[in-house]
Amino acid sequence: MILLRQISWPDARKHVLRSLLTVAGIMLGIAVFIAMHLANRSILSTFNQTVDRIAGATQLQVSAGEAGFSEDVLEKVQSAPEVRVAVPVIEAVVGTGLKGQGNLKILAVDMTGDGSLRDYRVSGGREDAVEDPLVFLAQPDSLIVSREFAQRNGLKTNDRLRMNTMDGEKQLTIRGIMHSGGLASAFGGNLAVMDIYSAQKIFGRGRTFDRIDLAMRDGVSLQQCQLALRKMLGAGYDVEPPAARGQQFESLLRVYAGSMRICSLFALFVGMFMIYNSLLISVSQRRNEIGILRALGATRQQIQLLFLGESAVGGLVGSILGLLLGVLVARSLSVYISGMMQGIYGALEQPHDVTLEPSLIVLALGGGVLASMVSAALPARSASRVDPAVALQKGGAQAMSVGENRNRQIAALVLAMVSASCLIWSDSRLVFYAGYLLIAVVAVLLTPTLAPWLARILRRAFTTLRPVEGALAVDSIIQSPRRTSATVSALMFSLAMAIGLGGLARSTNASVEEWVSATFNAPLFVSTSEGAVQPSFHFPAAMIGPLQEIQGIEEVQPVRNLKVSFRGAPIALFSTNLSRFAARTRGRHVAAGNYDEMHRLASQGKGVIVSENFSLLQKLGMGNEVELATSRGTFKLPIVGIVKDYTEQEGTIFIDRSVFARYWDDSADSFRIYLKPGASAEAVRSAILNRFEHERRLFVFSSQEVKNYIMRVVSQWFSMTYIQMAIAVLVSVLGILNTLTVSITERKRELGVLRAIGGLNSQVRHTIWMEAFAVGLIGLILGFALGGVNLYYTLQMVRRDFTGMPLEYQYPHQIALLLIPIIVMAAFLAALAPAEYAVRTPLVQALEYE
Repeated sequence: MILLRQISWPDARKHVLRSLLTVAGIMLGIAVFIAMHLANRSILSTFNQTVDRIAGATQLQVSAGEAGFSEDVLEKVQSAPEVRVAVPVIEAVVGTGLKGQGNLKILAVDMTGDGSLRDYRVSGGREDAVEDPLVFLAQPDSLIVSREFAQRNGLKTNDRLRMNTMDGEKQLTIRGIMHSGGLASAFGGNLAVMDIYSAQKIFGRGRTFDRIDLAMRDGVSLQQCQLALRKMLGAGYDVEPPAARGQQFESLLRVYAGSMRICSLFALFVGMFMIYNSLLISVSQRRNEIGILRALGATRQQIQLLFLGESAVGGLVGSILGLLLGVLVARSLSVYISGMMQGIYGALEQPHDVTLEPSLIVLALGGGVLASMVSAALPARSASRVDPAVALQKGGAQAMSVGENRNRQIAALVLAMVSASCLIWSDSRLVFYAGYLLIAVVAVLLTPTLAPWLARILRRAFTTLRPVEGALAVDSIIQSPRRTSATVSALMFSLAMAIGLGGLARSTNASVEEWVSATFNAPLFVSTSEGAVQPSFHFPAAMIGPLQEIQGIEEVQPVRNLKVSFRGAPIALFSTNLSRFAARTRGRHVAAGNYDEMHRLASQGKGVIVSENFSLLQKLGMGNEVELATSRGTFKLPIVGIVKDYTEQEGTIFIDRSVFARYWDDSADSFRIYLKPGASAEAVRSAILNRFEHERRLFVFSSQEVKNYIMRVVSQWFSMTYIQMAIAVLVSVLGILNTLTVSITERKRELGVLRAIGGLNSQVRHTIWMEAFAVGLIGLILGFALGGVNLYYTLQMVRRDFTGMPLEYQYPHQIALLLIPIIVMAAFLAALAPAEYAVRTPLVQALEYE
């Protein structure tokens, strides 16, 4: 502590810029990690709180997926001796039609029994409208809204609220306004309650419920009630606590969170290089100080501990700043991710303020300090091994910047071979990721060799442009490979991260665009919702005939998309008339099986077709049986074909409409409309809207509008790529600034001699600018090369561990071209301050330095 206080602290105050560079790297890594973790926790916590508020006193919920189940199930559950009260529930999302209010979550319940589970206390108006359920039931247009929603929109009891329902536009009457808090605070107050039997008609649910909420009798345990109900209802029903819905929601964030964790590790890894280089500066600038300490009796261990202690303090400061920055970024990030989730759940409460958990604080601080000390290990070791006599000699500092050695190259070759072997035998996840990590180590080991080699190639071009300045700039890089390689490595990894994510975005866009063009080829689509298909609304089968009668329509294909649980994963179940679907979508890519044969068997109910990612994630191939438990029995059919499909990140199962009707229902949530030759799509669209505008809630889209919507959703998931590019630019500025600072420190005499013999200040500036430009170019070359390898591993990770989707390798050339001027400009900006420092250093001081 004495050495830190009397030696390290004065040095830190003297070299403020270097000290800031030391903590900046760790701050970036910790900030990205904290921001993503807190954003995910905030959104998930908000969702869980919403579930709790809606659940009220509910202890268990009975459900059968998005399709719901028939009313007779309610009687069975109510008759169970373990159940005290059981009430049916329907949840739906509707557009309010009110400017700036978005969607309204409708909770439809049976008011005769639900009061024991949820609090519907109202204020103002007719209290008996809610206190007496029979009065509420006698008025099927009744609606209860939250006080927050009413106040925001100037609503009061007996006002009417328009809703676009499955039976056309309806006006519901506000019969009561709920007190604030509890249930009324769910979804930020955008919640309304109505009678469940009215909701069945309004939302086109027929005689079905979404779920049953129940409370157990006294003395009955949760496990006892679950086992009894599962035994009574069968395998097609889920009996879980309300909190289980939060686990399903968390799985939706898994891919996004996983990619951001990798990003935070990259940022932290890059930060370690920046610390390493900053400490090299410190060791270089303080060689006399080290020599004096050694001459006065300081041991090598004390010198090593001094620099490790400095790095630990810097890591702690960087971690604290990273925590603060991470919290600020998390607030914006949580709002952004929440907006993306809106497309899935329709209505989602805005996330609350993020809060730091004690365990997360400890993890961030401990990780930052550990990363800093690991980064400082080599510079501290170099400082401790300095001979006092050499250190006190002017010019002796250059001995601490020795070049690479053959052992490092041999180690890199051996590890590269091991990494390639890990890729060949990559069935084990541990082996695969070990190979990925080894690639990073190989890149680090080879950078001190590759950077000077590339510098020699650039030397001719630089000396042609500026003979003296170019030679001095490039020779500085060649003569100090260790110093340069740290910055080049940091820049290389940053660019590799940007290339990997950019390539993933491009590959995904290209693959999805090809799939969309082949699959969504109908001229028109009729849907129940404006965007993603919502389970709130369904079209009845009786609507097919009237649609078919509209002039200009040749064929109507009803489609039903449903989320089902398969081995605990949310799988998309797609049903339509597969024989007609196959005839219209022959451009789809087949991964296994014969296209015509698979659709013939599936249309006859003799098998299912699955997506390629479903096959990979579930490890099921041709002939393997797919078994789904439904409310009408067990669905069990073999796989007769595998196709490339991007409907759902966990996979898709395709079945014929006749099979779906047997196990679920005959409703549809969209129609694919094919036109007669010569028919106008706009004319048919208008005819559909005119025919059903007063009868049904529907939206008609062109194929291009559907494609644009899908591609827009895909782009949202990869918008973080631009943040990665920003991190890469920031790292390049800090890293190059770092390198130039140490370069000028070590070359004060050289630059002083150049000025003494008549060199102009402009020549000194040009020398430093060209050195920065050369470092940036070398970083770009190596970063683009490592980025190509990183992209391959990224695509493999997506296929193996996230979505199972085999994406085509496509290098992001456009992003690479965009990064070139960005990094070159960043290099120039980073060189400005060091260049001015070099020309403003007094000539006598520069010549005396060595």
